[in-house]
Amino acid sequence: MNLNHIKSFLAVTQTLNFTNAAKQLGVPQSTISRQINDLEQQLEVKLFFRTKRDVQLTEEGRTFLPYAQEILNAAKKGAYAVKQLHDGARGRLSIATIPTIDSFLTDCLHTFGERYPDIVIDITYVSCSNNIMEDTEHAYDFHFHYLDMLPDNDEFETYITHMEQLNLVVPKEHPLARQEKLDTSLLHHEKFILVSEEENPILYMEAMNYCRIHRFTPHVINHFNDIKSVLLCVSAGLGITILPLLPSQFNMLSSSSIHVIPLDDLDVSIPCAVAWRKSLLNPAAMLFREILKEKITPLQTL
Repeated sequence: MNLNHIKSFLAVTQTLNFTNAAKQLGVPQSTISRQINDLEQQLEVKLFFRTKRDVQLTEEGRTFLPYAQEILNAAKKGAYAVKQLHDGARGRLSIATIPTIDSFLTDCLHTFGERYPDIVIDITYVSCSNNIMEDTEHAYDFHFHYLDMLPDNDEFETYITHMEQLNLVVPKEHPLARQEKLDTSLLHHEKFILVSEEENPILYMEAMNYCRIHRFTPHVINHFNDIKSVLLCVSAGLGITILPLLPSQFNMLSSSSIHVIPLDDLDVSIPCAVAWRKSLLNPAAMLFREILKEKITPLQTL
């Protein structure tokens, strides 16, 4: 019995289809069939009922399943430990995040760095348009993303970290910048510059919903795939936009050519969250998970 036998068995139990299991593992179907046959011969039992149209676990297969998963998890944990030792560090933490999320993550990383200075931290910024957990298996330990872009199933543990409030962003000398209270009727004829729907579908949808609630269709003159380009055009007086700006960005923009107007007449915000697989294998990730749970209040739990 080897790990390939175990991987093939688990793939078939997940898909209940030898062809799909082969695609999942990137091997020929004949390899899956041979490895299942070898495993059944070694165990001297049938693990699957197989017909031309159907594959089902036998009672023996269902009994063996949790042990097979335990074997694979133990092998993965061993591989993690060896890699960390080879890297010359106590461990490595891998995090994927979208560009708009920084305050909560920054706080967590600060605490983590103080407690575990010898653990290497990898941060990867990813597109807001992707469900990053579906791109590659176990590529990251933690995923900071919009809540609606994270998977909703029992494999993951998910917590809301904060709400991103939307704001109207206009040029510094724009007439709207001088209003004490925003008159939304004046937005009907403004030129809008937005982050593209392809890049950030959640933000685009929320911006369009805000306009719809106020009974107008925005005159969108351009879309960009990044916030910096949108802000550059707004600062040049080419139009206005709707964006979630964090406190650090407010400070950065306060003395610039941009004026920020919070959209607080309605609950216009985007829930942001962190998610990780319940079956965490990385010891460094387990330490980071404890810090996350310290900083997340019970009201933020899903």
